Amino acid sequence: MIDRLAGKAAGLELLLGDPGDPAGPYGFAAAVRRDERGEFPAELAGVLREAGFHLDHLPAEWGGGFESFDRSLLLVRTAARRDLNVMPATMFSITAATCVRLHGSPEQHRRVAELLRRGGSVGFALSEAGHGSDLLANTARLEPDGEGWRLSGEKWMVGLGQRCEAMYVVARTGERGPGAFTAVLLDLAADTHRLDRGAWVPTSGMRGIDFAHPRFDRLPVAREQLVGRPGEALEVAVKAQQVVRLMSTAGSLGCADTALRLTLDFATERRTGRALLVDTPYQRRELAIASAALLAADAVALVAARGIHVAPEQFSVWGCAAKHVVAEAVEDAIARCGATLATRSVLRTEGPGGGLFQKLQRDAALVRVVDTSTLANLRSFAGQLPALAAAAGQGGDPQAARTVFAPDEPLPPYDPARLDLNARGRDLPTGTLAAVAGPAARALAEAGAPVAAALAEQLLAAVRGLPEEVAAAGAGTGAIDLAERFAWLHAAACCLQLWWAGRHLPLHGQKPGAADWLTACLGYLLARADQRPVRRAAEQLLPALDVLLDLRADHRLFSAVPVPLARPVV
Repeated sequence: MIDRLAGKAAGLELLLGDPGDPAGPYGFAAAVRRDERGEFPAELAGVLREAGFHLDHLPAEWGGGFESFDRSLLLVRTAARRDLNVMPATMFSITAATCVRLHGSPEQHRRVAELLRRGGSVGFALSEAGHGSDLLANTARLEPDGEGWRLSGEKWMVGLGQRCEAMYVVARTGERGPGAFTAVLLDLAADTHRLDRGAWVPTSGMRGIDFAHPRFDRLPVAREQLVGRPGEALEVAVKAQQVVRLMSTAGSLGCADTALRLTLDFATERRTGRALLVDTPYQRRELAIASAALLAADAVALVAARGIHVAPEQFSVWGCAAKHVVAEAVEDAIARCGATLATRSVLRTEGPGGGLFQKLQRDAALVRVVDTSTLANLRSFAGQLPALAAAAGQGGDPQAARTVFAPDEPLPPYDPARLDLNARGRDLPTGTLAAVAGPAARALAEAGAPVAAALAEQLLAAVRGLPEEVAAAGAGTGAIDLAERFAWLHAAACCLQLWWAGRHLPLHGQKPGAADWLTACLGYLLARADQRPVRRAAEQLLPALDVLLDLRADHRLFSAVPVPLARPVV
């Protein structure tokens, strides 16, 4: 089953070739050239479409090749390590497609599926510049007009908004509350002469990808262009964004993988005095922290990609927690890589890697907030903390946990209709922790990993202490801070459960049951949960660097599922 997950990504690597080849059209140097010119990755997107990459998020009934999110995550991450712009260039329609799939008519399903199969795109127009994440304050309005409607207002930061052939637009049809919004699906090929897409919107990251601020001036909308029932669009859109948060982690991980690989290349060749940079105590510690951050983010994303098949109704919390941890851990890893690269992290230099690190920094910063701000992400589930804390460590479905956390277990089909706006106190990673932490701690101690065993017990105690912390949390920042703490503890529970359920597998290319990666991940995540300086846990994190160095030497992705990468051109 590990080979099943890695197989398609490995095939894509072979197709695209060595990304370090300065003359290669699908490598790092080409990505930097496009970035500096603000060019859309047309050639790279084209070869990906020929390989069926754009079909991987489409269900079989739409003519797509989607199998499971864990496989899709690896595939997208493998492509994104070359250039994050492959995500918007080939997969930015996933939000609109999910919305149409959830409440569109059979004819709308057919039209969107046909458009996406041939490589077109559907824009998702929800946010407005004046209101940001306060969606209830949006003012774009859809008003009755005879047998149809008229659409007026302006939307903000619509991905691929300059080139998309259709657009899913959420507009106000009522006066207050979530039920005041309705969706329409615009055919822009027919409506182009009446739609002002606005000027090209420049961004610091993902340069060359077109974002638009479309304006609607009483645009005629036929009745058959309404999607679903009036008043249900906002609920559907928020559900669809749970999927986007999950898939955005692939972009963050792709950036971090390349940043660490680039930094390790430098640190294993550069000498300071008689020692290689990677062997000096300070730099070894910083690289170990960055490595632990990436390994933890990888585990959290992998588990979430499996969890959405088993428990999609929990993703109003699970998806937000995964998004937060991955984005924050990747930001930390890239910042520490920049400190190791020092001057090279800010200079545009010639030769392999020149300008690449700066692009990675900017791209990762954008994907961190492209679907929602950090604060809005945490705030979206802060109100659920009392119910989550009460249920944490109290039980849960052990068979569901086994299915999620063992990467070789078959997954049930993904059912987007089960997505919900409230998890109702259910969080599988923390909810089933009590059944796992004790046996796992004993197994770790017996396997000669006493530090990991102690960290597992510390994690369980922290999760069991959540109800008291929730009761003591004050208004204002207290709930947000606690939501962030919950996200880090959720992530630590994911890592421990992944090790426990997958200890028979060669995770990270290591021997089955190896716990070095787990020790480092738990040390990093618990320090972040406690808001302690991670450097104080550095001794626990050092093994993470060795795990990554081994994967690098074997030309494999920095992942629990170590996808074989294209070999360098000699």
